[in-house]
Amino acid sequence: MADVNWQNWSGHVRSTPQKWLKPKDMTELRDALRAPDGHVRMVGKGHSFTALAATEGTLISLDEIPGTVLSCDRNAETARLQAGASLNALSRGLQQQGLAFKNLGDIDVQTLAGATSTGTHGTGVGFPCLSAEMVEINLMLASGELVTASTTENADLLHAARVAIGSLGIITDATVSVRPAYRLHRRTFTRSLQDTLAHAMGSWRTHRNFEFFCLPFCDHAFNIIHDETDADSFGAKENSDSNAVMQLKRLRDLLGWSKPLRRALLNQVARHQKPEEMIGTSWEMLASERNNRFNEMEYHLPVDQGLDALQEVLAVIERQRRDVFFPIECRQTAGDDAWLSPFQGGPRISVAVHAWHEDSVDWFFEHVEPIFRRRGGRPHWGKMHSLTAADLRELYPDFERFTALRRELDPGGRFLNAHTADLWGETFGS
Repeated sequence: MADVNWQNWSGHVRSTPQKWLKPKDMTELRDALRAPDGHVRMVGKGHSFTALAATEGTLISLDEIPGTVLSCDRNAETARLQAGASLNALSRGLQQQGLAFKNLGDIDVQTLAGATSTGTHGTGVGFPCLSAEMVEINLMLASGELVTASTTENADLLHAARVAIGSLGIITDATVSVRPAYRLHRRTFTRSLQDTLAHAMGSWRTHRNFEFFCLPFCDHAFNIIHDETDADSFGAKENSDSNAVMQLKRLRDLLGWSKPLRRALLNQVARHQKPEEMIGTSWEMLASERNNRFNEMEYHLPVDQGLDALQEVLAVIERQRRDVFFPIECRQTAGDDAWLSPFQGGPRISVAVHAWHEDSVDWFFEHVEPIFRRRGGRPHWGKMHSLTAADLRELYPDFERFTALRRELDPGGRFLNAHTADLWGETFGS
């Protein structure tokens, strides 16, 4: 088979796997793992900005394994889900069963396996990341053996595999804690950045979901809140984000040389932004389309450090980088106990910076990451960072337990690539 080209969603990460396999069932997946073809990496929808899926060996996708919602237990409020299905397809399948995810992030195109393996999250002080909702997983090891890990069987493996970026095995399906379907009242509005920051902790306590976006060179922030409701649905969620981002880019291109003029125009636009509200099914309200390609760095910070870190990031961008125009996102997520979850041990405030896919990301590492690291941040596993094993060992109490289990389950290093080898302190070779 000829080599094929692969790239992630933003186009920043590229590789040439020798094979790109899409097994149609568990037998084909097992056969692929038992073939003596060197290293294997898994890929979902390519929405990670780190080189998690990059490989010159075999790339495996579960896209063609049939099924979405495999079974439901309404009494236990759990659902067994196909791990290669997208969160959007799973949300639709759950809705047909009168069920829903308890929470979602702001996009839902990722696969269940990809989202959980990287610790992907939404916002809300009452909700952990999606990985924490998995109560049982089936994991295919490098040997082709299928093992089950749950809260009552192989519990340590469950704690390790909930967030493992494909380093322990391939998650084939997972039983996830869900709830009866529900509707959300979504409200969006602009508020001064000063007031947004002053009221942020209260907004997280008061509302089911709260997040905000702030702009460099602007004194206002875009607030989004969701609350549960029994009221009838109304309003249509328009995909206006793409147009807004392109307007910000044009403004940067035209006025980036003049910070005062840029600030004046952005503030004027923000002040005249009309509030919007709508009611709809939970997954339709929580997730949005993201059609403008970008690269991203996100760190999860102790709650007492998050908002200060955000202000420091804004200040350094405005001093050093007039080219930055993408909004900066701020959310809060509850803690959990997965060994490598960025939220292990307690809640965290997440701050995410973005760059247009054609622009340089050097400022992520030169100006922003030092702020996050100095304030005790942990990086999102699927978003840009420069940390290696020596750094991660200091951030995760169970780091050594995880790496020891990784070596036990995959002694030949089949699931390694250059990026993950750096993360786990392993030697990588072809």
